[in-house]
Amino acid sequence: MPVALVTGANSGIGYAIAERLLRDGFDLGYATHDRGDDDRESFERLCVLGRVHWVDGDLGDASTPGRLVGETVAALGPLDVLVNNAGLSTRGPALELTAEDFDQTFAVDVRAAFLLSQEAARSMGERGGTIVNITSIHEHVPRVGFSVYAAAKAALGMLTRGFALELAAVGIRVNAVAPGLIASERNAEAAELGADVPLGRAGEPEEVAALVSFLCSPEASYISGVSYLVDGAAAQRPLARPAG
Repeated sequence: MPVALVTGANSGIGYAIAERLLRDGFDLGYATHDRGDDDRESFERLCVLGRVHWVDGDLGDASTPGRLVGETVAALGPLDVLVNNAGLSTRGPALELTAEDFDQTFAVDVRAAFLLSQEAARSMGERGGTIVNITSIHEHVPRVGFSVYAAAKAALGMLTRGFALELAAVGIRVNAVAPGLIASERNAEAAELGADVPLGRAGEPEEVAALVSFLCSPEASYISGVSYLVDGAAAQRPLARPAG
C-alpha cells in the first residue's frame, strides 16, 4: 500500500484529507500535536477505514518533524505522500503582535513544513512522491489582523515552489492548496461570513480534501510548483472585515 503522512490530521481540513486518502487506498501516518480524547476519537474513526499509525509531537520543536517521519516510515514503510496541514492561525493587530507570535507562527507553519519535506523527500528517494502544503487564501491575499499569518503562508507558498524546482529531478512533485473560508470546528466565522463569499457559502473540508486527493494521484503527474485556491472566488473580492 502507498503511505501518506498528514499533519494536523485530527480535525477540520486535516481530518478530511486523512479520511479521503485512506479511502483512496493509502496507509496513513496520523500526526497530531498530542494525544487528547478528541484526537483519539478521530483516530478510532479513521482506523475503521484502513491502516493508521499515530504519531504526535509539537511541530514548534525542531526535533519533531524528523521523528514524525521516522516513526511513520518504521511502522508503515517509505512515504509516498506528505501533506503539511498543521498550522497556527495567529491573528491580531499588526502593532500588537509580538516577537514570540512571529517566531512561533513561522516555526510551525514554515520551519516544520520545511523540515518535514526534507525528511519526506529523503524517504521517497528516487521512487518519487508528492508533497502538498496546505497554505491559505492569505498566501495570495492579505487581511487586516492576519499580517504574520499571511506572511507565513506566503513563505510556505514560496517554499512549495522552491522544493518543486529542486525535487523535480527525482520525480517528487510539490504543490500547495490554499483554502479560503472553510466550515470547520476551528473556524467560527464560517457561518457568519459565508454570504460574503462570491459563491454565497463557506466551503467544506471535503472539498479541500478532494483537490489534495487529485494532486496525490497519477492524474496529476505533470503538475508541480502550483498553488491552487479553494475559495469560492473569494480572492477576487477580499474580505474587508478584520480577522479576530
